[in-house]
Amino acid sequence: MPRPSDERGATVTTAGSARPIRSARRRSARQVRRAALTRRVVRIVAVVVALFSLVVALLILLACFINDQRIDQDMGSATATVTEVTDRRAAVEFDAGGGQNVRPVTGVFYPTGLVEGQRVQVEFRRANPDLVRVSGRSWTVAVVPALSVPAVVVPLAALVYAATSPRVHRPSS
Repeated sequence: MPRPSDERGATVTTAGSARPIRSARRRSARQVRRAALTRRVVRIVAVVVALFSLVVALLILLACFINDQRIDQDMGSATATVTEVTDRRAAVEFDAGGGQNVRPVTGVFYPTGLVEGQRVQVEFRRANPDLVRVSGRSWTVAVVPALSVPAVVVPLAALVYAATSPRVHRPSS
């Protein structure tokens, strides 16, 4: 009596060997489910990261707009001296009136192009002189920096989302 063979031509012995074949099928089905779950999780993470970058950018712009509105409602102006410039902020010092010398902890808003020792006109909120911006600049200056992160993150997330699409990974029949 000839021995049965599988589709690859390998010889299948008795009923005892049927278990490994079934467990191999189960294993491959488990791997398929795991791969599908992994793709789903990666797609969800890509969407969440893209949305998070957009929300953060919008919140930054909203915060800049609100701070500008607060300054505009109770504005004072002064000539400030730039005391320190780092890659994250520019520290200034100015007289807020009445002999009150102010050095805002967070520095000046919209510090692009400032150099140490430079004297600039600033606008500040009289009720809170720590809210200070360079005169003539507004929240619109923050649009490009705030949107630069989502401009990179969203297309990358879209590529990841598309690459993990079930259509891309559909088994061939």
